[in-house]
Amino acid sequence: MPIKISLDAAMYCVVLLMAFAVPLSTAAASIAVGAGTLFIAVKYFRTREMPPFDAELLEVLAVYIVCQIFIAATSWDVAISFREVVGEIHRFFPLIFAMTFIKNREQLCGILIATILASLINEAAGIFQYFVLGEPRAFGFNHTPTFYGSFMLMQLPMMIFIARLKILSPIWRRLAMVAVIFSLICLVLSMTRGAWLAFIMVVVIFVLLEKKYRRVTAKIFAGLTIIFLVVTMMSPRLQDRLLTLTDANFRSNSERILMWESALKIFRDYPIYGVGQKIFFTAYNEYYISHDAKERPSTDRRGHTHPHNNLLHRASEGGLIGLASFIGLYAYFFWKFYMQFRRERKFSICAGLTAFLILAGLQLEGLTDTNMNQVPIMREFWLLAGTLIAAEHILKQRAT
Repeated sequence: MPIKISLDAAMYCVVLLMAFAVPLSTAAASIAVGAGTLFIAVKYFRTREMPPFDAELLEVLAVYIVCQIFIAATSWDVAISFREVVGEIHRFFPLIFAMTFIKNREQLCGILIATILASLINEAAGIFQYFVLGEPRAFGFNHTPTFYGSFMLMQLPMMIFIARLKILSPIWRRLAMVAVIFSLICLVLSMTRGAWLAFIMVVVIFVLLEKKYRRVTAKIFAGLTIIFLVVTMMSPRLQDRLLTLTDANFRSNSERILMWESALKIFRDYPIYGVGQKIFFTAYNEYYISHDAKERPSTDRRGHTHPHNNLLHRASEGGLIGLASFIGLYAYFFWKFYMQFRRERKFSICAGLTAFLILAGLQLEGLTDTNMNQVPIMREFWLLAGTLIAAEHILKQRAT
């Protein structure tokens, strides 16, 4: 006799798999997203009914996607740009799935436990790589140290949020605190300078929004700073990395500045619709690269694919349309998370604040790197965002 499983149950399993897989395996996460899309499509063809997706959010995403389609239609290479647009649409699915199919406390707890376990595994991998394998920079399961830094910026607020949740048993809350400590360690071991600066700014934003925690946050941050300085005194790698922050002659810094200048030149020449998504590589390396640039395409080097700045990346590839749609999309989510934070304050729930800080961390790091177009980073961000949006209603019901 065939076993019948409801769409809600199947999609919860998909979100659960994503919560565990996204930080650890791009392939497994892709399978989960594909399975979820298939389940919804099969359900629709059988019943002609769609799940109750958030209409306002879909409208915002639709406006953004229409802008991206227009940019792709005017691209230097239409086929490449349209493939990128399809890929970007695909990255929104974790947000929609989590918002729609996390419906009760038990499901929320399951997702959060999977998030804790995935975080601990990813952090343990980074610590092992640095201290046992002798890697110069930890990267865990996230392909590059820069991606790893972005993941730690997301994991830190998320693990602190989980550690404070009384709906979880004490053992899981303690493990979340362990993950907080590991995330701090791995943020340092990633040697990602932009992520370090973004973390400091996120702490500043937190104390501006939550006045009652200013004193305890100041004490914790002061303690962490002392520990970091002591460790740095004993680590030549950390000392060298810190010194490069203000060294204009350090190649990574000088090359970034040259790329920013080139991105502005592309924007100047194509101010309305840019050169098209995924076309910065061609435009920069073949036409706009500075004569002073040392990092050039060669037989052993592919060349830069982005200008190491989210805003300049969108401006050069999408012109004013791309830049405005990018700013508009994330301004909407900043507003959405902030309003959620305001509603939750009376119930001592901080899901909205957590989502706000995660997005702030990514955008601040994105001033010195291009992180908001990377598949693993965006899947994790949208999954966490959807989970935290869903958490508001579930936790508010319990609080009242």
